[in-house]
Amino acid sequence: MMGMMMLGEQMQVLTPIINGSSDPGPAVIEEAAAMIAAHSGNAMTELFPQGTTEFPSEARPEIWEDWALFAQYAQQLESLAQELERTTDQPTLETARVARNDWTSMDTSVLLGLAPKSDPENSSSDPETQSIRSAAAVATDIAGTCSACHTVFRK
Repeated sequence: MMGMMMLGEQMQVLTPIINGSSDPGPAVIEEAAAMIAAHSGNAMTELFPQGTTEFPSEARPEIWEDWALFAQYAQQLESLAQELERTTDQPTLETARVARNDWTSMDTSVLLGLAPKSDPENSSSDPETQSIRSAAAVATDIAGTCSACHTVFRK
């Protein structure tokens, strides 16, 4: 539960970036990204041994029925956190608005994590060759990943 609470705290730090109401600065963004990266991926899946649905856990049994999807969300969160660590720009009101507009125009199945956002075979997995997105855009995707996972796997 502590790991999930820490992730929630980091989302509170990132929410003003997404909303375009605050530019907390690179150090704050880097710290939030590092904390999310440290508690996602394998570190997250290890928090859910089979059958941990009793209080205080808010996990639904669906986690173990579709473990592959849960693990995919955990890995996606880790990748996005690593991308957030690489952002070099401070989010401005303009980039936050663009990110929010991109977010609201996405297909519902993409938002819920049921369909891929892009063709993974045609995208580069090498961070050095990928374009660097704004912190607002990456934070928006982090929020979407958390929301999609909670929709399916949280009580």
